[in-house]
Amino acid sequence: MFNSNFIEWSFLTGLAATIFIGFFNSSGGFMSDLADSRLQSANNDEQWAAIEVRTKIDRQKRSFRPTTSFYVALSYTVIAGIASFIYYKDFLIN
Repeated sequence: MFNSNFIEWSFLTGLAATIFIGFFNSSGGFMSDLADSRLQSANNDEQWAAIEVRTKIDRQKRSFRPTTSFYVALSYTVIAGIASFIYYKDFLIN
């Protein structure tokens, strides 16, 4: 379809998979703060049927728990990077 070899896309695919898995296995950070701020702003809604609820949500500590899938994606990325370097070594030198 794109008229390209597997080796040309392997490193980018591995890098995208590693970032994707790492993003969804982490907690804290920007996305957690965004979700917490939306929850906290919903607690101050004027049309809330319950008695006034005002809470402050504590910030989550940034943490990352690597799983087996993360390590597999990371090792694939490293191997694909080495293979791409070997494949394109002649183009890099010249």
